[in-house]
Amino acid sequence: MAKSIKPTALSAAIERELTTYHESVIEKVNKAGDAAVKKLAKLTRANAPEGHRGKFKRSITSGIKKKTNRGNIYAWYVKPPEHRLTHLLVRSHATKDGGRTKANPFLKNAVDKVLPEYEKSVEEAVKG
Repeated sequence: MAKSIKPTALSAAIERELTTYHESVIEKVNKAGDAAVKKLAKLTRANAPEGHRGKFKRSITSGIKKKTNRGNIYAWYVKPPEHRLTHLLVRSHATKDGGRTKANPFLKNAVDKVLPEYEKSVEEAVKG
């Protein structure tokens, strides 16, 4: 049976319930974000070009960029000094002999796989 609340206590009861819901949603969205960014790093590491040194692949990682009371901000990144190669690999660029390289869409392909799953899990967190 439902609890009875006096009109003077209604505001506090609503605030309590909304705070509980907010904390629950933030926790679920943080878990979904963490899982998505880890999966993105794993997919890009698997599909990134090897290169002659192999250091670019090993430098791909992810982590929490910033923690806030509204949820964590996650980031996919490439550790220095290999981070400079990301733009050159994802987009085509000129070579020293006047030609052009072919763009490698490994990052876009991984994002296209991970993003729908992430969006679905966030929708479930908000609805549930």
